[in-house]
Amino acid sequence: MKVFISWSGDQSKDIAEAIRAWLPSVLQTVKPYFTPNDIDKGNRWSSHIADELDNSSVGVFCITRENLNSPWIMFEAGAISKKVDASLVCPILFGLGNADISGPLTQFQTTLFNKSDMYALVTTINNSNADNVLADDVLRDVFEAFWPKLESRVTEILASETSSEESHSRSERELLEEILGLSRNILKADKLKLKGDESHQLNSLVSNFLTMFNSVFEDDWDHTIQSLDPEWLRHYIAPNATFINPKVADEQNNWGNRGGLLSSYRELVSFIVENDIDIPLRHAW
Repeated sequence: MKVFISWSGDQSKDIAEAIRAWLPSVLQTVKPYFTPNDIDKGNRWSSHIADELDNSSVGVFCITRENLNSPWIMFEAGAISKKVDASLVCPILFGLGNADISGPLTQFQTTLFNKSDMYALVTTINNSNADNVLADDVLRDVFEAFWPKLESRVTEILASETSSEESHSRSERELLEEILGLSRNILKADKLKLKGDESHQLNSLVSNFLTMFNSVFEDDWDHTIQSLDPEWLRHYIAPNATFINPKVADEQNNWGNRGGLLSSYRELVSFIVENDIDIPLRHAW
């Protein structure tokens, strides 16, 4: 019996690999399908993956905080749910609770990553494997023998990658706070002694910057939140780059207002520096 294991994002991928290696130890006749490479964003799923979805009897979905709204997870869950009973579409929540789930995934029975829930999931998969069902006592013994290995590996993955994500989040948060701090400092510009032309030009630049700032962090906030997710951020910001200097060929690609914000920010900062205007550009610390 084929089991399709779906993942999206680095943490989810590592967990999916662990489950792929572990599941046949418990249910020897199960053949997990796991693609080791994520699908390039914007490309169609390959015919091979489509075939695997169509031929699988169970779908296991590795849900983490980083992929809660992943379109790839939603697509694959929707595709397999069209051919199997909803009870065999199995989202497993890692570092999450049922209250964290919204949208299409709520129609499926979720599994928390703990011993009792995982045993219930394995039992469901076993019972659906009509030609090779393990007796309850055999399944219990095998599960008890192999559960500690999976628990240990997943705990290790969650611990190591949560630390990395928190570090990344702090960096992005500090950056957004810096931009917000700049906008607040600029609002004090009416107290500066500027020449008429300088004052008019500064007001125009400030207005443009604040308009774009509002577009990105108010009007398009839902899209901004999604774009800042680690799963998506790597498509908008190059490795070792920053929000302000993303070092990508097209700063507006799939995040249109971000390009306008960055352009208005640079024009404003350049004007402030060139005219030696007394407006702080960074936090004092």
